Amino acid sequence: MLLMGLLGAGLVTGASHLPLLAITLLLLCGSMVQRMTRVRRRFGGWQWLAALMLLVFQPEWSGLDAAAFGRLAVGCVLAAIGQVMVVTWSIMRLSRQIQCVVDAMNDADVLALLPTSAAEDARLWLAGDDRKQVELAQVIMLSVLHAALTSVPARKGERRALYG
Repeated sequence: MLLMGLLGAGLVTGASHLPLLAITLLLLCGSMVQRMTRVRRRFGGWQWLAALMLLVFQPEWSGLDAAAFGRLAVGCVLAAIGQVMVVTWSIMRLSRQIQCVVDAMNDADVLALLPTSAAEDARLWLAGDDRKQVELAQVIMLSVLHAALTSVPARKGERRALYG
């Protein structure tokens, strides 16, 4: 939403700030997509090429019509924002699927996921012994997350994004 707001503000302020705003938004979208998908590349992706292209095709240098340059800049930024929205939507969809799997588990399913020593500690915790509550919370959370991730079909990039 912030990206769309920045684009709208840039369009309202006029064409004088559009090249700088478009380049900034392209680079911001590229870094957001890389961060969300945890992709580590030496080359930043098509957003860096588009930002470089917008620098090269400035109307003052290239002789390109200012209106055509504005349409090119807006098109590049809309494509970058669209990519951010698609990645965000797929991560949200995957997290909802995982949450549904976790919500369907009962206590017996969770206890079956735990190693034997942790299962004994969990039974004691259910009986009222709070001595190992912090350790159990971590072990149970990781076990349930692992079981949910293995049961939900997902693309590699989506799954990688959830590990944060």
